[in-house]
Amino acid sequence: MLLRIDFRSGKPIYLQVADQIKSAAAAGTLRPGEALPSISGLSGELRINRNAVAKAYAELEGAGLIELRGSGEFFLRERSEPRKEVRSAAPGPQLVDDVARKPMVLPAALQYSLLAVLLAALYLVMAFLGVRAWLASALLAIAFLPLFRLTGKAAYRIVFAKRFEFPRILRALKIEAPTRPNLESFMERVIEKTEPILGARLALIEDRAQVASLLHSFPALSSARTPVVAGADLLTPIFHADEGVHGILRLPPKSNGREYGAPDLKFLSALAELLATAADQFRMRDERQESEYAREIQQGLLPRDIPQVAGFSIAGAWQPARTVGGDYYDAFLLGETALALTVADVSGKGVPAALLMSNLQATVKAYAAVEPCPKDLTSRVNRAICNSITPGKFITFFYAVLDSTQRRLTYANAGHNPPLLVRQDGNCVRLEPNGALLGIFPQGSYDQAAIDLLPGDRLVMFTDGITEAANSSQEEFGEERLIAGLRESTALTADGLRHEIMQRVTQFCRGDFADDATLLALVVDHTN
Repeated sequence: MLLRIDFRSGKPIYLQVADQIKSAAAAGTLRPGEALPSISGLSGELRINRNAVAKAYAELEGAGLIELRGSGEFFLRERSEPRKEVRSAAPGPQLVDDVARKPMVLPAALQYSLLAVLLAALYLVMAFLGVRAWLASALLAIAFLPLFRLTGKAAYRIVFAKRFEFPRILRALKIEAPTRPNLESFMERVIEKTEPILGARLALIEDRAQVASLLHSFPALSSARTPVVAGADLLTPIFHADEGVHGILRLPPKSNGREYGAPDLKFLSALAELLATAADQFRMRDERQESEYAREIQQGLLPRDIPQVAGFSIAGAWQPARTVGGDYYDAFLLGETALALTVADVSGKGVPAALLMSNLQATVKAYAAVEPCPKDLTSRVNRAICNSITPGKFITFFYAVLDSTQRRLTYANAGHNPPLLVRQDGNCVRLEPNGALLGIFPQGSYDQAAIDLLPGDRLVMFTDGITEAANSSQEEFGEERLIAGLRESTALTADGLRHEIMQRVTQFCRGDFADDATLLALVVDHTN
């Protein structure tokens, strides 16, 4: 498998890697079960950052194309039978409204017969009460039109009781669905509304094993538009746009022994569509709530006030994206003259990423109190994370200790973007070397380096949400623009530098951040 990176294309490097692996798999040059190059091996071969390869592999694993095995290697996943297309077989989106609005015509002869009986009864009552014939006739003539409408409505409800109730129930449930907290609660309301008129108690089957068993026993369910007869029961599939049959609505025989008619069957189909729509709405609501919860966790873990040490200024920034990720930065004192600085990026989104970030923060602070050496701390954190992380997940991590007295920064890097140090004269230094990601190799070891800081130095630790922020042409902000910003900000404190960089990135991508953008800035005082 031969991969090539076009650094001038503007397309993110990790996407170039992922797309070429997908193409190789589709063309057969990469066979199912074949091992992919290691993250470090492929990054070295292509001369790109390990984080880009790791992100590409994570993208492919999330899509189900590759898998991480116990050996720590990635393999192309074995081919499986493609999922059957069932979306076109689902009930049409207008079925609920059609049932709710379809008029039923009352036979005119029946209505006039009922009206004649009512008029005759009223005439007899008035005659019994002594009302004169001409007056009774006049009163009945005046009341004819209202009575005609009244008898029409009454007869309609009597003759078409079920057909009248079905649309009313559907309309009521459609309005009530958004007010319910979840699908289970809404289903309880559906049962309560439908049991009296159907004469049986509906049940919603969502258990994946039961659904699979019923699909196996009654294959017609996978594409049925109407209820399927299953023994004495009626089964109606509930479709999900991406998952096929999400659940099955089960209706047992009527308690009075009567059979179900065509209106019952159409009502069940419309009800299944309504439940499918409601399930999607509840799912989206849960995802929004999860996202908000994850953001609260993430924001609560970031430092509210960054401690300062003499001769330096430090500031941090976090710009959340549309979807919550796992960016993390922290700064905390290890003594009067020592300050720990860390930036990390947890793979994944939502609550799982936020909880893993929480675990990372607690682990780092626990070990930092007893382990002053960055490389040893990183090794211990990696072992701890490996014991608790979900397979396929990983963390990029940079950890440094600033000795303000010696003006020296000692650091270790676990697959993270190398921080950028711009000297007073404009020279840029990348803080390398770079070790393996956290959470993949339990026995991984890390190198350590140190660098002396000079007055006017500006250091930025950042996540790839900064450099990979893209404009409308899908051109990335990139390291060169970040370095240019550092070179042009010679007179700013860390707080001013943070504001300047975030403003430049925001203007470049017009505030449309596809990933969380996080940075930690450090400036050495000019008079230090």
